[in-house]
Amino acid sequence: MTEGWGDILFPGERVLWQGQPDRRIEWRGPQLPFAFFGLIFAGFALFWMVLAYRAGEFWLFGLIHFLIGLAIAVAPLVIGPLIARRTWYSLTTRRAFFANDLPFAGKTLLALDLRPSLGVEYDGHEPGTIQFHDRAAPILGERFDSAPVFSQIHDARNVFGLIRDIQRGTA
Repeated sequence: MTEGWGDILFPGERVLWQGQPDRRIEWRGPQLPFAFFGLIFAGFALFWMVLAYRAGEFWLFGLIHFLIGLAIAVAPLVIGPLIARRTWYSLTTRRAFFANDLPFAGKTLLALDLRPSLGVEYDGHEPGTIQFHDRAAPILGERFDSAPVFSQIHDARNVFGLIRDIQRGTA
């Protein structure tokens, strides 16, 4: 499991776990307000187009607004799985790694030292999210705006236990 990690891992450090976020489309969290707004926007545009058509006016002007509304409604559902497909997480005996290869953003690889004082939270769900309360250091790329997370991973409870073992030095 450590193939290709030669110039990234410290001497004696080894990879214990690797995973990716769940790729399912979900109607929850921050996607809902965008989807609702997009549907309202598209619905109003459709209403306007029907009224313009009945009045003999140029109804095609509303078509672009209708399509934009649909895009706003559907984009969060498509973008989430796209990001998940191009995101990878790893745990070693010392660090957590967060890797992305996103279109237009490029490749990033971030590492976070799993010291005992690092705050870590698990949401208790399956697939679950594990949030770290510190910033990750960039190894490749420079982009990272918030505290890192292992988002929507399978077997999250066991991964959380492994993180706790790493922090105690028993992994």
